[in-house]
Amino acid sequence: MDAPLTLRLYVSGQALNSRTAIRNLESLRAALTASAAVEVVDVREKPELAEEDRILATPTLVRREPPPVRKIIGDLSDTHRVLAGLELDGTVA
Repeated sequence: MDAPLTLRLYVSGQALNSRTAIRNLESLRAALTASAAVEVVDVREKPELAEEDRILATPTLVRREPPPVRKIIGDLSDTHRVLAGLELDGTVA
C-alpha cells in the first residue's frame, strides 16, 4: 500500500458493542504491519463526521485512506473478515 493507512471507528457512547469494537480495533491495529492513523469518533459528540462519512449504524470502521473508502459494520470480532472487507489482507504481520 503506497498511501498511509487511515482508519476511523464510529461508536455510540459506551454501548457494549462499541466498547467491544474499540478493544478489537486495538488488537487489529497491533496486527497490522503498516502504521495506521486510527481515530475513534463518538457519533453523539461529532454527528457531523458521521454525516460526512454517511454512517447509518454503529460501530462502523471506515478505511478512509488509501482509496477507495471501505466500511465494516459490527464489533470487528472476526479479524479475517474485517481485514478482507477493508482490503488489508496483505498488511498483517
